[in-house]
Amino acid sequence: MNTRTRLAALYCLLAIEASTTGTSARAETPQKNAELNNAALSSALQTYLVQQGDFCLGKFDWPIDVSAHDITIHTNNAIQMPVLEKIGLVSSSDSTAIRKIDETDTTVPVRRYVLTAEGQKFYLQKPINSVSPSGEKISHRGDFCAGKLSLDKVISWSAPHDVGDSQETTINYTYKIAAADWTHNPQIRKAFPMLDRIVTGAGTLQLQQRARLTPSGWTAINLWE
Repeated sequence: MNTRTRLAALYCLLAIEASTTGTSARAETPQKNAELNNAALSSALQTYLVQQGDFCLGKFDWPIDVSAHDITIHTNNAIQMPVLEKIGLVSSSDSTAIRKIDETDTTVPVRRYVLTAEGQKFYLQKPINSVSPSGEKISHRGDFCAGKLSLDKVISWSAPHDVGDSQETTINYTYKIAAADWTHNPQIRKAFPMLDRIVTGAGTLQLQQRARLTPSGWTAINLWE
């Protein structure tokens, strides 16, 4: 969630690129007569989720190192890696890594986690993008994923509004999830609260996406588009 859905973050938006109706030239474009309705937006979401609906956990780069300091401050990896190891998705060994301490690169002991053969089944190797807190797109070679989202139903959408030369709308929808069997483990649910929320919320929790109206119809878009 992302949800990608990558989504991690998971509350993604959809947008709709349409013509503004302020001039006669724009009014003659194909977009003017395209309807904003449940069927059109459902189709856009279905297409998008087939391509981008993987629910991944933001574990892009492996191996993952956990230091004593990470354990002290309860980082996500310090909490989550031992749980993944218990269910056989990762294994660990003692190692060292370079960490910056007081602005100085320092070698520190770490516990190094790698994906097992079983864990590698859930690593999706394809270009995946995430968004930094500042809104910048970050590209990754893959991510560790726990399920696949698909459309349950469209609930509502906002009135189209102009954004530059486009029109956009926000769609609210519920979803289904084909979750990996290991996601039902109570310790996993506790260690990954967003995963727990997404799995238990199937059919009821509403997500948001943006869609854009193009000459070929309504099309779902990513956050950075």
